Amino acid sequence: MGKRILEIAMVGAAAIIAAACCSMQPEQEYRISWDRSSFNCLTEMPIPAEGYIERNLYYPRIKRVADGGLLLSFMDDHYGWNVFTCRSEDDGRTWGPVTKVRACHPGVSTLGEDEVVYVNPDFLQLRDGRIMLAWQWRYRKGYGDLPNTNMNCGIEIAFSNDGGRTWGEPREVYRGRCWEPAMLELPSGEIHMYLTDSQKIEQNMSCPKTSLIRSFDGGETWQGKPCCTWEDVEGISYTRDSRFGYDGMATAVLLDDGSIAMSIEVWSGKYVVDQTPVVVKTPSNWHDVDQETLLKDGGPAYPLKKQVNKDMVGYGPYIGRLPGGQVLVLTNGQYRGEQGVWVLEGDGKADNFTHGTSPFQGYWGSIDYIGNGKVIATGTERYRDTGELRGRVNYITGRINYGKCLKKNDLPELLAPEAYDRDNPDSWFLGSRDSVNATFFDFGWSSQGFTLQTHLYTPRISSFTLENSDASVIQIGRGKEVYKLATGPSGEWKLFELENCSWHETASGETSEIIVTGTVNDDGDADTGFASSVTVAWKLLGGTPRSGEVLRIHPARWIKTASKEKAARLWEEPQGENPDLPSDWLPVVLK
Repeated sequence: MGKRILEIAMVGAAAIIAAACCSMQPEQEYRISWDRSSFNCLTEMPIPAEGYIERNLYYPRIKRVADGGLLLSFMDDHYGWNVFTCRSEDDGRTWGPVTKVRACHPGVSTLGEDEVVYVNPDFLQLRDGRIMLAWQWRYRKGYGDLPNTNMNCGIEIAFSNDGGRTWGEPREVYRGRCWEPAMLELPSGEIHMYLTDSQKIEQNMSCPKTSLIRSFDGGETWQGKPCCTWEDVEGISYTRDSRFGYDGMATAVLLDDGSIAMSIEVWSGKYVVDQTPVVVKTPSNWHDVDQETLLKDGGPAYPLKKQVNKDMVGYGPYIGRLPGGQVLVLTNGQYRGEQGVWVLEGDGKADNFTHGTSPFQGYWGSIDYIGNGKVIATGTERYRDTGELRGRVNYITGRINYGKCLKKNDLPELLAPEAYDRDNPDSWFLGSRDSVNATFFDFGWSSQGFTLQTHLYTPRISSFTLENSDASVIQIGRGKEVYKLATGPSGEWKLFELENCSWHETASGETSEIIVTGTVNDDGDADTGFASSVTVAWKLLGGTPRSGEVLRIHPARWIKTASKEKAARLWEEPQGENPDLPSDWLPVVLK
């Protein structure tokens, strides 16, 4: 009896934690569902101006630019050495000519004859339309001349006036040992450049902190100088312990309340601090940071500096923002013990990061909102090609499923699969298992019942019984009760209720609103899929709802691997949600 009480307490505690981890209104709650059909992997890029093919691709950044294209920046070695950009005009399906913006070349450092190399490109489109690209430069040998290291490293920038097709002359804007520049523009026009400031040397190693330099004239001067130095930076974050100091790889976004949120990693070449990654916030544009205190004691203090998520141990974070103000952090590492590139979903205060999803393996990536309810994530993955270790670029589009507020009697007519708008951002999407199967979910309600409208796409429609078919499925949490509704290509639907960890069927029927495009149980032809609309009476779902009632819904899908009775039936559901915890599911409000 004591064990059962403990189990109930644990479930109750989990529900309280899940509720506490969401501070958003229902229509602001969201989940990212990765679209496997959009996944791409770049293993080589032709460099037409120089007549060769580059087969080492690292440190990618992909973002939407104002003219509608996607711009990609990358480098060609794990630590450099050249900087490239290219554009896509078709949302990443193909890429145009590659531009080598900066090429390594001979130079003279504090050690003598040397080579200048380039690394860590990132870019920002400014409000005036120009794109600012920044990167680190360093002398390959001189960088290791620790007494003189600040003279052998810095940051350069270049501007594009045509969406990243061509670039102006590069120029140096910062001199000092550093890594990983990234920019943010404020509404006032002030531009921030965040950098991993590794000028301080302890134990014969660089002891990094996160620093900032500012431009108030569109990038012409920084800290009031054409080229500022390590002595001009403003330290804004520094993690210290008894062994060493850590911080780096900062990116930042502006929040709706005017404060700034920055994601960073916390580690060094020798030591690891497991609180990484973290988010650092400022309500004062970093103007209240006492430099002496920061260097002596570290900072800022909690809660301005805190873990992204207690279950995430990762590095190389990148922060992004959705149109509604919600903040995302992409990072590589382990989330609840599983390795991957992870995206954690936060609220508009850059807090409560949870519902981690992993679109691919890799590291050193970025995330950007690209419009129409979609984000694009990218990252590097190392692999062996004929025995040689290389880097490739992975990228994928994620669809954003938002919580819904449903108006009574407001549901569009059912369309055939081929006529349905698969880019409709108002529909919930599920399609991360493979590149050919995808499902869309729409909902409605009336005084009579609750309606599930679904469009399921598959090149092979299979159906034997409903439980052994391609089918669209939702779980519905309503108070203490949990239901499951499934519908398949035969038009049959079934309703189940959860009791003592088991489903039992409570109702079934057939809908007349069913449209099948293809041939069921015939693998010899190419099918499109089916669409159906099923309305379940409220008396089967616990009774008539009250105004403003919130349902919690967890979408899923059954996928048949072949049109044979005993072929496997796979189960797909959203990554990042606990299927056993309705408080963790997206809300649907009945207005």
